[in-house]
Amino acid sequence: MIIVNNYKIRSHLTLMLFTILLFSSVRAQNSGDPNYLRASVGAGYGRFITDMNLNGLNKNGFASTIRVMWQPEHLLRIGIESGYYFLYNYEENITDPDFGETDVKGSLAAVPIIIDFAMQIAPLFEIYLGIGPTLLITSFDSYGHETSSTQISTSYLIAITYAYPISDRSFLSAEVKGHHINKIEDSTLSFQLSYTYRLLEW
Repeated sequence: MIIVNNYKIRSHLTLMLFTILLFSSVRAQNSGDPNYLRASVGAGYGRFITDMNLNGLNKNGFASTIRVMWQPEHLLRIGIESGYYFLYNYEENITDPDFGETDVKGSLAAVPIIIDFAMQIAPLFEIYLGIGPTLLITSFDSYGHETSSTQISTSYLIAITYAYPISDRSFLSAEVKGHHINKIEDSTLSFQLSYTYRLLEW
């Protein structure tokens, strides 16, 4: 569809633009600041954004993130994240002339492994850009037979985080994150609260 293609073009252009801004800002910060290694754990609400139209479709679910970031002397931070995103489930009662009536159930979840690039855009605010593979986990149940399958997709994300310090080494954060999965050409939007702790400083 033209709408989908335009959306993908805009998304890729946005990703390229922010990546250029990130790398061009590496030398913008004075050296001499300490290096940090920090870890974050977060969870919250996720919304699956799709054009799918199924009876009984539930696009609301659980979203979680585990992230480790290296914060060097310069502005650019680099790290890796994973997590679990419940994308959707549905349940529909159908009747087949040969097999009779049954409840059909299906669900889809995602487990990403993303390389993150981040930088501070204002006091206490960070922007994240990431790219990497995502494992898609599908399950289907009908007539008492349950099946499941997995597949890999490329994906990318953009997120904005507000981190409030509660001690010298720990922070409470609120994050808004968009995650686009290329294989299914759909996205998730999540709102998560997280706890961050500085593991190392040198």
